[in-house]
Amino acid sequence: MGQSCASCQHKDEVTPGQNGIELKDQFAEEDLDDSQEFDAKSPPSTYQCKTMEADILQFQKIISKVKEEDYVEEQKEQQIIFDDQSRYLGSIVDGKANGFGKLWLENGDFYQGDFVENMMEGNGTFNYLKGPIYEGQFKSNKPDGYGVETWPDGSIYEGEFKGGRKHGKGCYKWHQGCVYNGDWKDNMIHGVGKYEWPDGRSYSGSWIKNQMHGRGKYVWKDGKCYDGEYQNDKKCGFGIFYWPDGKQFQGQWFNGRQHGKGLMIGKDGKKKIGSWLEGKLVGSIEDENFQIMPEGWILQQQ
Repeated sequence: MGQSCASCQHKDEVTPGQNGIELKDQFAEEDLDDSQEFDAKSPPSTYQCKTMEADILQFQKIISKVKEEDYVEEQKEQQIIFDDQSRYLGSIVDGKANGFGKLWLENGDFYQGDFVENMMEGNGTFNYLKGPIYEGQFKSNKPDGYGVETWPDGSIYEGEFKGGRKHGKGCYKWHQGCVYNGDWKDNMIHGVGKYEWPDGRSYSGSWIKNQMHGRGKYVWKDGKCYDGEYQNDKKCGFGIFYWPDGKQFQGQWFNGRQHGKGLMIGKDGKKKIGSWLEGKLVGSIEDENFQIMPEGWILQQQ
């Protein structure tokens, strides 16, 4: 089978130990550790396994043999045998493959489509003996432009390619149910896009090399939501965490946890300022006029 989507492998939420301090107020009643993305792994990389240029593949697709022998016999004058023993059948102009044709590679791969000066260029379909089927645009023997890459395990990428790699806008649907729709760069999720898990979670925002990085919004199925900054897949910087009952936390985060000053707003609108250290509340005071939100921060609609 193909590469598994690591982000689809559910884990239980991690609940760190309590700090041993009992605070008899609304602040202490909230378990702020439930804001952790319990499965915040980066989306599975498509760089090594889900690419046309992979050196190692974890599965093999069985494709039926094309009965080319008879066709070769009938079209001998239209055949070209290249130095690498790959064989071309089709339109030949000025002694080269030009126009529509078929190409059988020595390693078992098969292509049919447009050719220009002995190179795959234009529209075509490439069947990889050990890998996917790609149907779309080609340039200089590589997928380039818009195309659809279908894998034997059911995973599908539909979008833009450049130089044989996913690059530009595209949507990848893993067979486990995860879906990413957005920007790609050099075969990796990079830019702005939305990743959805089959259990109802989603992240919309900035990505760098397959990781949540920059401003983004992470939404849980039960209604919890974090709108803020990420670094390397973890909440880091300023962010706001919302609970379904109307409560919210505004403040600083580091390594996925509250760290520094923060403002807790209860469902009754009452405000309290606190200080956190690695997710643990270390002190709080009441101040109705306290404002921690950075200047210019724009609240995103829930």
